[in-house]
Amino acid sequence: MNSLDPVGEVARLLALNLKAAIGEMALRDAANLAGIDHSTLYAILQGNSWPDISTLAKLERGLNCDLWPGRPS
Repeated sequence: MNSLDPVGEVARLLALNLKAAIGEMALRDAANLAGIDHSTLYAILQGNSWPDISTLAKLERGLNCDLWPGRPS
């Protein structure tokens, strides 16, 4: 389900991309790969926190994928 708020839609898509990148991996393992605390990763996935640019870059590098969804259509 798409969000009516364009900013909310970016957050939703980012979380979906992150969930897909993590797959079956444990959250602690994914967080360790990215060099971030697992509670930070959990907060992002739950929609309780936005990653700052540094955290986003660490996640993309650690998980070897692009997470930022770009502009919602």
